[in-house]
Amino acid sequence: MVDAARPALAILTRAPSSGGKRRLFQTLDIPPDVDLLRALLLDTVDGSALEGVRRVVAVTPASASEEVREMTGIVDVMSQPDGDLGERMQAVMAALFEQGASAVALIGSDVPHITAAPIAETFDVLAGDGDALVLGPSTDGGYYLIGACRVPDVFTNMPWGTALVLSSTVRAAATLGFRVHQLPIMCDVDTVEDLRTAVSSGRAPRSAAWMRRRLC
Repeated sequence: MVDAARPALAILTRAPSSGGKRRLFQTLDIPPDVDLLRALLLDTVDGSALEGVRRVVAVTPASASEEVREMTGIVDVMSQPDGDLGERMQAVMAALFEQGASAVALIGSDVPHITAAPIAETFDVLAGDGDALVLGPSTDGGYYLIGACRVPDVFTNMPWGTALVLSSTVRAAATLGFRVHQLPIMCDVDTVEDLRTAVSSGRAPRSAAWMRRRLC
């Protein structure tokens, strides 16, 4: 058992060397750039640090685990299993509970402007209500964070990649008896406009440096 009774935050990511964020690079009108993907991930890792919370980077493909481990330093790294997005999210959450986590939250690697505040709020809510499902709504109709004290069955039959993800998840959670707590809305970085918003926060230094080099 690892870090028994501590809450755990998993940052789900595709290894920078394997591409990803197709829509972002389409709006930037450039080929996939490893440096930007690395910057987004590392800014997210740094911004999500919170004392008392175990952080884990969950990476796909599994063959890139060592690459990400070297990149992120002291943060734990685990591989994501095969499957669609929902299956992988559910499996990562289940694995962390099996390792002893008291509560688990998941975020993506595309919130470089995140702070400890929504993560602290998530685990404060979960510490007081084991039947809560915490969601961080994103501006595109999805969510940038999901957290619970047990694995919620809200990952199957979801319209991933659409503006209906958040509302569909809220309905599924209510059916299962969860009390939904929503965090402040925030964008994740899917477009060049999102990237500019993240950088303008002043909380994404590596992503900002990339923009200065490439877009200014």
